[in-house]
Amino acid sequence: MASRTRLNRRLMLPFALAIILAGEVTGLALAVRLQPLPAAAPTASVSTSAARQHAGPATSIVSTATLEATLPPRSVEPGFRASSATPAAAPPLVAPVAPIAKATARSTPTASSYHGRNHVWIPTLGINRSIASFPCSRSRPPDNYVYRWGCAGTNNVYLLGHAYSVFKPLHDAYVAGRLKKGMKVFYADGNGRVRTYAVVWWKVTPPTTSASWAWAAQSRPSMTLQTCLGANSEYRLMVRLIAIG
Repeated sequence: MASRTRLNRRLMLPFALAIILAGEVTGLALAVRLQPLPAAAPTASVSTSAARQHAGPATSIVSTATLEATLPPRSVEPGFRASSATPAAAPPLVAPVAPIAKATARSTPTASSYHGRNHVWIPTLGINRSIASFPCSRSRPPDNYVYRWGCAGTNNVYLLGHAYSVFKPLHDAYVAGRLKKGMKVFYADGNGRVRTYAVVWWKVTPPTTSASWAWAAQSRPSMTLQTCLGANSEYRLMVRLIAIG
C-alpha cells in the first residue's frame, strides 16, 4: 500500500509542475498584453496661412544674423532678429527732404516731378517716405522706417519696411491683387539724383538664405522692395523692379 502511494505521488508530481509552469507563462503573457502602449508621437500641424497666391516668376531678406542666419527673422523683415525690447529709432541717412514738386492727381508723374535725397515715392500706393540706412552689420530689428539694406549687391537698391507700417500699402496691394507689373517707383539717392523704376515681377519666399537671389548683384540698375506677408509674418514679399529712366 505504501509503495502504491509513493507511485501515485511520483505520477502526480509532473502534472503539478506542468500546471504551475502553464500558470506562470499565462500570467506573463497577460502582463505583457496589459502594458500600456507607448503614446503615438503628435502629428505636427502645418500652417498654410500664406495670404494669397503670388503672381510672377516662381519665389521677408535674410538677416546678417540670418544672413546672420538668413534675412531678418521677426515676423519681421529680412534677416533681423526680433527683440522684446523697444529699439531706439535709427537716424535716417539724411534729414527727410520733402519733394518740392508733386504731380497732380490728373498728371502722369515723372522723375522730374520729384526732388529730394534718400527718398522714395510710389504714387500708385500713396507712399512718400524718406529712407534710412540699415548697415549689413546691424543685428537689431528695423524700426518704422523705409530702409536701404547694406547687404545687397551692386545695381540692387534694396528697400525694406514693416508690413504693418511704412510698407503697409505695398502689403495690402499684393493681398488685394492690386500690385501690377509696370507700377512706377521714384527713388532719390544721396546725391539727389531721381530715377524711375518699374515693377517687372514679384515673388513670395520664406526668410532664408535660399532667397539670396533677392539681394544679389544685378546686371542692370534694379530695385528690390521687401516686406512681410502671412498671418504670422512668416513669409517675405519680394518685388523686383528695373530702372527705366
